[in-house]
Amino acid sequence: PFTTTSHAQFRAGPPPALDSALYAADLNEVQAVATAAVPNPRTAEQTEVARFFTEPPPPWQWRNRARFATANPSLADNARLMALIHVAAVDAIGTCFETKYHYNYWRPVSAIRLADTDDNPATVADAGWTPHLPTPNHPEYPAAHGCDDGATAEAVRSFYGTKKVRFAFDSTVTGTTHVYESTDDLV
Repeated sequence: PFTTTSHAQFRAGPPPALDSALYAADLNEVQAVATAAVPNPRTAEQTEVARFFTEPPPPWQWRNRARFATANPSLADNARLMALIHVAAVDAIGTCFETKYHYNYWRPVSAIRLADTDDNPATVADAGWTPHLPTPNHPEYPAAHGCDDGATAEAVRSFYGTKKVRFAFDSTVTGTTHVYESTDDLV
């Protein structure tokens, strides 16, 4: 770690209990919206946003964060901002994956297919369920994009002293650009 004593120092609290109403609501939403089946209730915007974040993280992060390297007239300020972003993001990802493997929470594809084993009467197993997008090969909780983008947003907010910072990120997967009016919009 760069700025923490341990990646466990900021471990997230546990994910929702499998028998909780929150877990059932989340699982049922994912089962409906994230399915590969057609028809589904997913909007075109939801599909684009989901695909936007499927570009492999290193190229996506480096290319989009590099925009901050020339955001200010001062070379020293740009270097400081880039250092803040990368140190925060690296520690956040380390903490995120420490948390992921601490809880070892199953992915939706497993949770949905095995819902008859979760002791939650509000979930229904679907052994043939397939996700709309490929499933990463690491535990579900917490979301790595949330950890990484949250740290990036906080570093940018801290540097400028405000959440009201306008910037744009793009995706080579979708060929689209998202313009954010504040750091909260990225998160």
